[in-house]
Amino acid sequence: MKLSINDCIVEAAAEGGFYAYLTHNLLCSAYGETPDEAYENLELIIDDFVSDMYMAEEYV
Repeated sequence: MKLSINDCIVEAAAEGGFYAYLTHNLLCSAYGETPDEAYENLELIIDDFVSDMYMAEEYV
């Protein structure tokens, strides 16, 4: 899933590195050593989350 600039926020972490999180779901976040890495990790987490949702629907 490709995020737009308005979908997430990337902030510097106090202990170093960066956190990226969705603006509409603060619990969905990712860490990276660089802002780009945090952003890419967030995209991967969202893809996993969405695919898990579809798998859960198959069992319901």
